[in-house]
Amino acid sequence: MVLESMVSPEAAESNPLTIMILSFVFVTISIFATMYLSANNLASAGMLLVALVALPSLPMMLRFFDYEAVGIETKPVFGSHTLARHMPLIIVMLAYFVGLVIAFVFWYFALPPDTSAKLFAMQINEIKAINSQFSGYAINMPTLAAGTIDQAMGVFETIFMHNLEVLILAIVFSVLYGAGAVLILAWNASVIAIFISMAAKQFVLHSPGESIITGLGIGALGLVPHGTFELLSYSAGALAGGILSSALIKKLYVHPQFITIINDIAKLLAWAVVFLAVGAFLESGALG
Repeated sequence: MVLESMVSPEAAESNPLTIMILSFVFVTISIFATMYLSANNLASAGMLLVALVALPSLPMMLRFFDYEAVGIETKPVFGSHTLARHMPLIIVMLAYFVGLVIAFVFWYFALPPDTSAKLFAMQINEIKAINSQFSGYAINMPTLAAGTIDQAMGVFETIFMHNLEVLILAIVFSVLYGAGAVLILAWNASVIAIFISMAAKQFVLHSPGESIITGLGIGALGLVPHGTFELLSYSAGALAGGILSSALIKKLYVHPQFITIINDIAKLLAWAVVFLAVGAFLESGALG
């Protein structure tokens, strides 16, 4: 694709803003393509939209994973050679995700309300399902009551296991399709964007004097504590799977370098689980 070929791995890692702009373009093109292709049934086009966003992202991410699998040695970051080798691509993936979120939020408000409600119907239903799942919880950690602690642990376990399933999907998609995890990232970005947008609307509705920008900021801040760790987890998992896929395709398993690659993959997966646990802990506490 012309757009993705304009960004080299070296340029993207030194200037992640280009990835954010490119992901915004991907979403914009996909929005109008989805509206054209599903004009008569827009309410069921949520997954088509996500697929169209992920489709042009795949070649770009495959190039990044191929570049990353080379395993260029750099100075340690925070004492870690693994982090030093892969931090640039993690930053690129975070920039890609943030660009998607910004684009989805922008078009949610830019499109007519009726069109937005139909186009993002699947994301809205997902948010409602998540809210209803936890609406019965009322956690009060300072009381240290046995029932309250058990309840908090139940919320933590539910959130962690759900997010672990998403992480496993991201890893499997990356291993099987190289950069297949971008489909998971694109879906999560769309859900998060619509959640922030709906929260901003509710804020302005209850505070007429405030701007929508303030509402968006408050909505985003509500996700930052746990969302940051969850995003780091999915990015690390997707990166690990993508590097393994690229290494297998290149038959690097016959080279001594493969030991280093496997070591990096194991560390990335371990950190992915740790980040996921921290995110689940913060989210379970936030529900109270």
